[in-house]
Amino acid sequence: MKKRRPTPFDRFASRYPLTDRVTLYFDSRAGALGAVFTGLSMPLVGFVGRKLGMDSTMLTILGETPYVALLFNIWFGRLAEEGDKAAWVFWPSVIARGLVALVAFVVSPVPFLMVMGAYNILASISGPAYSGIMKANYSNRWRGEIMGNIRIMIQLIAGILSTFAGWFMEVHQGGYRILFPIAAAFGVANSIVFRRIKVREPGHGHRGHDDGSPSPDSRPARPAGLERPTGSSGSGQGLVSRVRFGLLETLATVGRDAPFLAFLVISFFMGIPDKFVIPLEPIRFVDELHMDYATAGLIQGTIPYAAALLGYAICARISNRVSPFVLLIAVGFLSSTRYLGTALATNSLHLIPGTFLNGLANAGWDLLPLFTILLLAGPSSLSLYMGVYNFLIGVRGILGPLVGTWMYQGLRLPIVDVYWLAFATEIVGTLALLVFTMKLRRGSGAPEGRTGGNP
Repeated sequence: MKKRRPTPFDRFASRYPLTDRVTLYFDSRAGALGAVFTGLSMPLVGFVGRKLGMDSTMLTILGETPYVALLFNIWFGRLAEEGDKAAWVFWPSVIARGLVALVAFVVSPVPFLMVMGAYNILASISGPAYSGIMKANYSNRWRGEIMGNIRIMIQLIAGILSTFAGWFMEVHQGGYRILFPIAAAFGVANSIVFRRIKVREPGHGHRGHDDGSPSPDSRPARPAGLERPTGSSGSGQGLVSRVRFGLLETLATVGRDAPFLAFLVISFFMGIPDKFVIPLEPIRFVDELHMDYATAGLIQGTIPYAAALLGYAICARISNRVSPFVLLIAVGFLSSTRYLGTALATNSLHLIPGTFLNGLANAGWDLLPLFTILLLAGPSSLSLYMGVYNFLIGVRGILGPLVGTWMYQGLRLPIVDVYWLAFATEIVGTLALLVFTMKLRRGSGAPEGRTGGNP
């Protein structure tokens, strides 16, 4: 029998353990399909909404919908831990992306808000389950590099397509009715391919060796209390009972975990400035800076995707050598430039420097919370700790746009002043993380005693 010639994928993935290569095969293909979905639709959602006539209140509601489901992520995290993680990723995602096809029939703001709001809610459900799959299926040694490389590919594809989408919508003013359904088809295909990943069970994993072979978990011990309770595992009532019990255990354990609590508070303040400006950014861009579709595709799509591509490359290369807490400090300072640049801008081109630096930061915001929580969680379930973290993302995602709208409509602050307040809040939160990191390094047995994005 003639020997099969190695493919480019075979040569690229040959450095990784077999278990990582199997997951990477499907994860990379799903990522490419998802990148088409993202590039053709997501960067221009707020812009399309404003062009359709959405006011600041409707933009606030749309901006908050991704975070509604995150309020229940503690519960979703426990359900995913007890059940089928792959199903918890597949079903919310495939339904959400299928709904985006309905934009083909949308010509007014309210239906657009309903469709994209439903998408945002459903798409946010699968976060804890996805994090659990990434932890279970990729070895600690290579997780950061593999996830970073896949995201580099995603940014490249999405960045190119976002430029095309902006140009297409500028030429065809109703072009979103064509592009969004096409994007939906690729999004559904992404979910189908990702569903083929077989989730590895605890005990079959690979915990730290370069070759992916098992090794003892070397993370520092944390407070106990997340062990699964015993009960009738075969019944739905038993599952509900275990979920309820597990939620109480999770909250009790987090309450005893002082470093994690401190990190949650700091990350809350670092993340909320982005939420202040969600309902105000389309107004700033469309009404004040007079941005058109083509420029929006460049500023909101191509430039941040290109910058994130570089950011993922950096994270993939240094995530095992530099503490994720140190990297997250850098991310905070980079993020602040977006608010500074938007406050100072007098035309759309002035947004480019801040947009690029914030794009670098976006890669860190995607990967580094997972890596920091991997260190802070100890032997506890990552899905549960990520559920708590995502719950607070939901809280600030609901609270932030309301505060931003209140400052704009209630206090009558100019949008520029809201951006200045967002800049100041980001800087204060980042300085707090710097102090937190220094204290962790001085403390005995702190997770910061280890370096790298993957424990």
